[in-house]
Amino acid sequence: MGVTATTATESYQKPPDTTRQPVKTLDKDAFLQLLVTQLKNQDPTSPQDTNAFVSEMAQLSMLEQLSNLNDEIKQLRSSQEMSEASALIGHQVIVQSDDGEISGQVEKVSLASNVVKVFVNGTGYELAKVTEVK
Repeated sequence: MGVTATTATESYQKPPDTTRQPVKTLDKDAFLQLLVTQLKNQDPTSPQDTNAFVSEMAQLSMLEQLSNLNDEIKQLRSSQEMSEASALIGHQVIVQSDDGEISGQVEKVSLASNVVKVFVNGTGYELAKVTEVK
């Protein structure tokens, strides 16, 4: 029995990965949406226990308070870093960069996107890159 050769007319391409990435944490909006969905779909002949509902509302309140506390802590951290960086203006520093160590005087500081930068020799470096102050 003879075998005939065949050739592919098109190459196979793997389809793009469309798998959904799960959310690792629930924010307050997702938690509230879950709670509302639960209420909509509960059995009217056997509604949710009042204590359980109050407990879920307390959890929602705590989630919101923790979220607000986290935001306040981030603002406090940025403010603290800005104060630290401001104290470096006029001082000689050594900064780690991709090109090695840079030495110079801090000219100014800036805060953008919650990142504090010190400017040495006209270039901005993150405050965490400062390794020595003279």
